[in-house]
Amino acid sequence: MKTYRLARRLAQLEPSATSAMNARVQQLRAEGIKVISFSVGEPDFDTPTPIKAAAIDALNKNLTHYTPAGGIAELRKAIAARVSADQGLAYTANQITVTTGAKEGLYLAFQALCDDGDEAIIPAPYWVSYIEQAKLAGATPVTPMTSEATGFRITPEQLRAALTPRTKIIVLNSPSNPTGAVYSAAELRALADVLLESEAIIITDEIYDAISYVEYARWLHVAPELAERTLIVNGASKAYAMTGWRVGYVAGPQPIVTAIKDIQSHTSTHTASIAQYAALVAYTPSDELDQTVRDMAAAFHRRRDLILELLAEIPGVTCAVPDGAFYVFPNVADLLGRPLKNGAVCATSDELNNYLLDQAHIACVGGESFGAPGYIRLSYATSEADIIEGMRRFRDSLG
Repeated sequence: MKTYRLARRLAQLEPSATSAMNARVQQLRAEGIKVISFSVGEPDFDTPTPIKAAAIDALNKNLTHYTPAGGIAELRKAIAARVSADQGLAYTANQITVTTGAKEGLYLAFQALCDDGDEAIIPAPYWVSYIEQAKLAGATPVTPMTSEATGFRITPEQLRAALTPRTKIIVLNSPSNPTGAVYSAAELRALADVLLESEAIIITDEIYDAISYVEYARWLHVAPELAERTLIVNGASKAYAMTGWRVGYVAGPQPIVTAIKDIQSHTSTHTASIAQYAALVAYTPSDELDQTVRDMAAAFHRRRDLILELLAEIPGVTCAVPDGAFYVFPNVADLLGRPLKNGAVCATSDELNNYLLDQAHIACVGGESFGAPGYIRLSYATSEADIIEGMRRFRDSLG
């Protein structure tokens, strides 16, 4: 087979662990194996009917042509109104760009802001793509390790120690993927006081904002004086069960948003026109959709309590209580290095993850991918029946 000299930046790129696990699940299912997946962060609910109807209407009206880079004006205006209401600050449509999912929004933000040699502070445990996106932009990830003792939230002392003259970006994700941690207003204020001492840009990833089981504090509600140094990244995927529609957005200072749009004009240009018109309904005030979002969040809350109860029955497993999103991040360190069923021994949480897939036919994601060896991530965005059966398989597979 011919070998190719690929770009040097790819030498340090790690493929997405969650995507790789999902591919393995699909392969096993194609072989007829009943796999219960806790690996993918995707709501199992249907996209709400009014949103789907808007897409059908857009098709019937032949709204299938190019749109402006960064999205149609109506959608950017609707998102600006939503962001303004959420943050308590005035945003205009010129401060919004619509992206092909929040993931692309994050990628474009790194590309617009980072140069070789810059540093990006990304508290661990972290979502897998933050690290790789920073590296692709030439930045060096700096990953202060949080702990269960701090609720997996970075402390002001850790943040101050991580800041250097080369710090360009700090990423805050609340509610968090993978831990479900939610920062309180007081905790955010303490971090803001530290960041006033620097010139770093703050990227606040609020993609799980609709799924919080405690009072949700927004970064700019707490630190409005940092608005000129803050990018808000969000999208329709989690709140409206629209993962496959690929609609996200970046809100922030107009010069940065314009730079992101300029990159979009040479890459994707815009997300699919039909998806934009569907998202316009999602971001237009609606009592019906608001209730649907609340109902989904309530269902996730029940599932969280169920999976925590079942995990507590598995010897060698402990789990901090997540305050948001739809993930649990159990500590499995006591299962490592000792014989399991059939004498198998797993040295790492990644090996345990593969063991659970092979032996119990349940799919999780090993903590190494999130910068946290000794943990695994399980998404409970699945049915209660699958949660019950999956945790039974987990327990039985350990012997």
